[in-house]
Amino acid sequence: MTYAGIDTTRPNLARIYDYLLGGIESYTADREQAADLLRICPSLGIVALENRFLLARAVGWAAGQGMTQFIDLGAGMPVRKARAGILEDIHVTAQSASPSARVAYVDNDPLILARSRVFRAPASGVAVSAADLTDADAVLADLGLRAVIDLAQPACFIFGLALGLVPAADARDVVAGYLRRAAPGSCVVISCGRCDDEALWAKLSKAYTAAEVYNHTPAEIEGFLDGLEPVPPGVVPAQSWRGGRPDAPAAPPGPVYVLAGVARKPTA
Repeated sequence: MTYAGIDTTRPNLARIYDYLLGGIESYTADREQAADLLRICPSLGIVALENRFLLARAVGWAAGQGMTQFIDLGAGMPVRKARAGILEDIHVTAQSASPSARVAYVDNDPLILARSRVFRAPASGVAVSAADLTDADAVLADLGLRAVIDLAQPACFIFGLALGLVPAADARDVVAGYLRRAAPGSCVVISCGRCDDEALWAKLSKAYTAAEVYNHTPAEIEGFLDGLEPVPPGVVPAQSWRGGRPDAPAAPPGPVYVLAGVARKPTA
């Protein structure tokens, strides 16, 4: 069945991710594909949660550095079953740390946009923009986004798993396109799924039909942040990124995990 531009008969990447997080926005096709993936790699639900934990830590860290503007690129579904500090939307995390924080959510999925306009847009200082994140010019020209984001001031650009859908060379250009327009002192948060087992990756990528995905290496992700100042400890497994905290685990839990990195645009 297809209605209002939303096809429920084919698996959708955002709905599968929402299902792995325990959300309520999936349909039968999404749940069936998620079940196939979990049979191949039972830890995928933990991997999805690790990404959300990472984004919450990174946003909290950025707000603690004085950042008050956040642009969530490829925002995904609103969190409908929140747990404070972890499974909550970016604007909730940011405004908990900095009440004056402003957030723009960017996506081009019609269901995400519809849900975001209901569950995100009514909040103070929040905008929802319909745009393709790979087109930085269109995203940053959006009037809704510009109503809450002042590009003359530093902003935090969040690519939560989004660049795993883009070839490495293109992903590097996408990030550079935003940073060219960003004020000095802006920062970038990147997370990407990673599989170190080639045979397992072959099985997962064959089973995953919702979108084409890329298994970016740490070196490739470091390249996405070229010209920026990396925030320690650099590009690492998501659970090891703690914004300078020394008590992070040193190794991923298995062959499938999330790689993450945060970096700043130099101020001079």
